[in-house]
Amino acid sequence: MDFQHVLQKAYNYGMLYKERGVTASYIPELAKEDKSRAGATLISPDGTVYEVGDSHYKFSIQSIVKVIIYLCVLECYDFDYIKRFVGVKPSAKPFNSIIELELSNKNIPVNPFINAGAIVSTALLQEKYGNNTFDFILNRTRDLINNDKLDYSRSIYHSESSCAYANRALTYMLLNDNIIPPHIDVDDLLNTYFKACSILVDSVDLANLSFILSRDGKNLAGEEILSPKHAKILRTIMATCGTYDYSGDFAIRVGIPAKSGVGGGIVTASKSGYGIGVYCPGLDSHGNSYVGMRMLRSIAQDLELNIY
Repeated sequence: MDFQHVLQKAYNYGMLYKERGVTASYIPELAKEDKSRAGATLISPDGTVYEVGDSHYKFSIQSIVKVIIYLCVLECYDFDYIKRFVGVKPSAKPFNSIIELELSNKNIPVNPFINAGAIVSTALLQEKYGNNTFDFILNRTRDLINNDKLDYSRSIYHSESSCAYANRALTYMLLNDNIIPPHIDVDDLLNTYFKACSILVDSVDLANLSFILSRDGKNLAGEEILSPKHAKILRTIMATCGTYDYSGDFAIRVGIPAKSGVGGGIVTASKSGYGIGVYCPGLDSHGNSYVGMRMLRSIAQDLELNIY
């Protein structure tokens, strides 16, 4: 299989749609991104890395970090205990929906990949790690991606924090319903969450994370970076909830577990052992990379990755 050809073909196809998406204008720093910039990285099962486009361009991880935050929670608490605070059901509403939270059972966020669920997950970590919570998340991200130089963007963090009215509303609702403990400081909690969303990555970093998730938590050397049990849970929730209220369509059109972020990145996972990460900041109406979705559709078809 000519993997470079597969990747180049996907890139060429995706770029046909570069004018369709819109940047995340509700975060001023993200609104500045060039939606004609795209990159993709594929790691074959033998560990060979293939790249195309702006594969080393740094962008904010945004909601893709929810996979890592939830993993950290899984590594700290029993799964049944976590479900008392965050569910694992797909969402039919946008990722920042207040109505979704109001309609959910006992006002518990339906899954950890919507904003309310990620905020609760961060609160669970804050209960355990206090003021060190962000450092814990950042260091775990570095371990999983195998990049000890990862850091967060101060400008994106401040930009996101300055206009996070919906996230603050969600947080106060969660406090009101005792989903978040009353002693948790809202500003500390949201600052941790916004910093985590502002971690800078590129498509190579995402492909490295994808490679680990796709190999039941093991790297190429056979070292266990996360447990097979947790890798399976993450892949499952990525398949059902990873592209928000577009997840059903994504399952039909692409057919592999994935997690997107409004920074323009998408990370995938599959039992076939590939690592795949794509980027383009132009988003569709669901908050997923428009070009990235098309690149993944092409790659999945050519490599026969559809799990369904």
